[in-house]
Amino acid sequence: MPDNYEPDEFDEISHAGGPVGVHRAPRKWYVRLLPPLLVFVVAGLLAYVFATFLWNQDNATDPVASPTPSVSASVSPSPTPSPTASATPSETAEPSPTPTETAEPEPVVIYDAQIHVRNGSGVAGLAGVQQQELADAGYTNLEANNISSSLIPDGQNTVTYTEDRLADTAQDIATTLGIDAVQGGDTPGDAEIEVLIASDPSA
Repeated sequence: MPDNYEPDEFDEISHAGGPVGVHRAPRKWYVRLLPPLLVFVVAGLLAYVFATFLWNQDNATDPVASPTPSVSASVSPSPTPSPTASATPSETAEPSPTPTETAEPEPVVIYDAQIHVRNGSGVAGLAGVQQQELADAGYTNLEANNISSSLIPDGQNTVTYTEDRLADTAQDIATTLGIDAVQGGDTPGDAEIEVLIASDPSA
C-alpha cells in the first residue's frame, strides 16, 4: 500500500505542467531572436565606423588643390613724349674756311747723277774749282773738261739737264755754284747734267 504524503512544492510544479526534472521551460521566440539581432546591429555599426574612418583618411592625404587666382598685370601705356621744339638754325653764317695752300713737295736731289763741269771761259783750272765745290756739297759722279764758248747758251753760265727727274738736282747745283740760268732738254756733251762755265761764277 503506498504511503500517503502531504503534497509539497514539487507536487505543485508537477500539477502546473511543463517539463519535469532537469529540463528548463522553453523560452519565447523573440527572446531567442534578440542575441543574434544585437550581434548583427553591433557588427554593422562597427563596419560603418571603420569605413567612415578610412574614407576620411583618403580625403586627408589627397587634398584637392585649390585653384590659384592668376593675377594679370595691367600694362599702362607709356606716355607719349611731348614733341620738343626743333632748334631754330642760326642765321649767322659761319665763315668759310680759308683754303690752305698746298705744300710744295721736297726737292729730290740725286747726288750720284752724272755731272760734267765744262769750262769755256778760257780761264785755266776754273772747271776743277767748280768740280771741287760740288764734291764738297756731296755730289759723287763728277768730271771736269773744256767746251767751246760757242756751245754755251747766250754766253752765260748755265746748268743744263736731260730729264725732268733731274730738274731738282740741276737747280741745287746752280744754287751751290751761284749760277742763275737752268735749262732742260739736252746737254752739249750728252751727260745727264752739264755745268757750262762762260765766266767765273764767284767773280
